[in-house]
Amino acid sequence: MIDFLNTHAEQIVLVVVVFLAIFSSIVFFGAIYSRWMLNLRDKKENKIRERLSVLVIQYVSGDLSFENLKSELSTDTDYSILMQITNELDRTLEGDEEERLKRLLNLPPIRSFFIDRFETKDPLERAKACLYFSRQKKIKKSILSKILSYSSSSYPMLAYASCMAVIVHGSAEQKREAIHNLLVNAGVSDQALNDIFKEFQLQSSEDSEVEAHLLMRFIASKEYTNKRTALLIRTLGELNFYESAAFLLSEFQNLEEEHSDLIASALIDVLSQFGMNEVLDDVHTTYSVSEHREVRESSAKAMGVFLDPVSKPILKWLMLDRDFYVRFYAAKSLSNYPDVQLNDLNLPGIDTDEYKELLGEIEASKDMEY
Repeated sequence: MIDFLNTHAEQIVLVVVVFLAIFSSIVFFGAIYSRWMLNLRDKKENKIRERLSVLVIQYVSGDLSFENLKSELSTDTDYSILMQITNELDRTLEGDEEERLKRLLNLPPIRSFFIDRFETKDPLERAKACLYFSRQKKIKKSILSKILSYSSSSYPMLAYASCMAVIVHGSAEQKREAIHNLLVNAGVSDQALNDIFKEFQLQSSEDSEVEAHLLMRFIASKEYTNKRTALLIRTLGELNFYESAAFLLSEFQNLEEEHSDLIASALIDVLSQFGMNEVLDDVHTTYSVSEHREVRESSAKAMGVFLDPVSKPILKWLMLDRDFYVRFYAAKSLSNYPDVQLNDLNLPGIDTDEYKELLGEIEASKDMEY
């Protein structure tokens, strides 16, 4: 064997070199061909997108009939790109234009596309289907029950998408269950929950009593993390559910001594927004001296809402706080008092240049309304 290798070494090396050269050529030309095909496909899809974009704009504007637009759709690529365009336009349209756009989603090829994906095992595909159902006017009850079960999925995107569909189509109890499942899912972001609550508000009844009480039930249950509970409290404020004011005040007054800074800060902010000056005594004595920066900051903001004379010396003291934002909001709240001129204050231990910078920030905040 060794003699054979020694005898034919040159031929073996030549064969290996030729093989590697051929293989490299195949890989090289294959890569070029693949790139050429991708570029060709991209150019084709861009042309289709340009054509369909014009047609969709004409359609939603009422300048093109549904049947005429439908006649321009023939391939799977057409419908795929049409879905992309409708997704991009969905949140920007209102009224008749929005209704026309939604009608496109009921085209049989598009509907079949999502229904097929709803039955797959891929959670991302299921999520796409759930978001599709959330944009429909009606869905079957049998589908809704299955969508609800997906809200407890460990996959955040699927849980979010299914909850969105339940918010649009479900009963009050189904909404409660879906939102609960999202709240206990640590993988779901606060931004995703904010999107759910915004849709929740859009779907709310005129008096919003049912929705407000649902959020209050979540808070009262004490089932969630401090971060989630604080988010629920702030949501009541963002949705202007004033009927929750008495409940939130009770929660504030019953905070334990070892309270969560996130919850305390959220309660002070929302109760101040609701004009509940009952918080002031505790803000003056307890929360303005909290070890948590967020709580001291919220206390400074609250005192600027109610303009109680007792708050003025406390705000002056907070202007010497170690944290910039506490100092900033303390100074801003003081500037709301008609008889206080920040330029005339003589606070011990404050750096002159730093104080000028702080006053400049306050003026800028008033101009920009933040």
